[in-house]
Amino acid sequence: PKQLKNENLKWEGSSTVNAGVDLGLFNNLLNVTADFFIKDTKDLLLAQSLAHITGFSSQYQNIGKIRNKGIELGITSVNIENKNFHWDTNFNISFIRNELRSLQSGVDAMYTRSGFDSNFTENDYVAMVGSSLGLIYGYEFDGIYQYSDFNTTPDGRLVLKEGVTNNARHTNLAPGVVKYKDQDGDGIITTNDRTAIGNAIPKWFGGITNTFGYKGIDLSIMLQFNYGNDIYNATRLFATQSRLGRKNMLAEVADRWTPENASNKVPSTQGYITNDVYSRFVEDGSFLRLKNVTLGYTFPVKWTRKAFISKLRAYASGQNLFCISGYSGYDPEVSTAGNNPMTPGLDWGAYPTSRIFTFGLEVQF
Repeated sequence: PKQLKNENLKWEGSSTVNAGVDLGLFNNLLNVTADFFIKDTKDLLLAQSLAHITGFSSQYQNIGKIRNKGIELGITSVNIENKNFHWDTNFNISFIRNELRSLQSGVDAMYTRSGFDSNFTENDYVAMVGSSLGLIYGYEFDGIYQYSDFNTTPDGRLVLKEGVTNNARHTNLAPGVVKYKDQDGDGIITTNDRTAIGNAIPKWFGGITNTFGYKGIDLSIMLQFNYGNDIYNATRLFATQSRLGRKNMLAEVADRWTPENASNKVPSTQGYITNDVYSRFVEDGSFLRLKNVTLGYTFPVKWTRKAFISKLRAYASGQNLFCISGYSGYDPEVSTAGNNPMTPGLDWGAYPTSRIFTFGLEVQF
């Protein structure tokens, strides 16, 4: 009873074209694998908006077609190999492009809410035909209104200068109020000025693992990387723009606009529009992470065979030891609404990836 049933629902279908190349060079000391693929998915299951006269806001329907295409490249090399020492490298990288090919007839865009907080009632994601699925949607941040944007009348009132975009969404436009970019060129900010302000799909991602061995000592180091995706930091949005004086704010609010501090990044205490989503809270999600380091020692067989042990290895391992990123949140590898393909890259109170330390003893008889 909570949703409108659809007796015409069916499974999504997909077709894939794949071409691969495997190369072994220098007596297989260098191996290269390249896969080129195009995957088309039809009858995509999406929540279609309905007229409220039906009693329901949406219904799941088979209405979409998407295409994923890209290149996946893997390189394995034996860099050094001799009696006492070896060094191997395994590298992989993927370039994937996602494109929404069509929606229902006559529709070229589909909007949705992430629903991270009930007070944010506007759509904050969009899928547009010809673009990637699940673009972040809102206003484009364009700085903060300063005194230089206004003229002062003889009676002391501040009047916006001619040619300066009027953010009419704010009821008391003054220095310290947030600016949005005028997308339609009419000089006034309205809901029509919302646009795609971020893309949560990375341009490329992958990892590299180096494995070393010296006599009985082994060392493995794995790095993971991700580039070109955006994160919708809803946690930061919520924790910097509440007018309820009883709530703590994030530290960046200390740099808010005041007459003595003409910030062009953080609006004044009353200088934002409550529950608006805009690009100041869309951040670069690129990162380089030390995913795993493992150090082990295998005891000589001449020591262990006396105890009828064929292999005895002690090891220590650390995961997620550090992450290099410009993201202001806990962890750039986040998508708290990722169960919906329309709402990727959302950070709403996400718990960071834990550091894990493991110590073990491997025994084989």
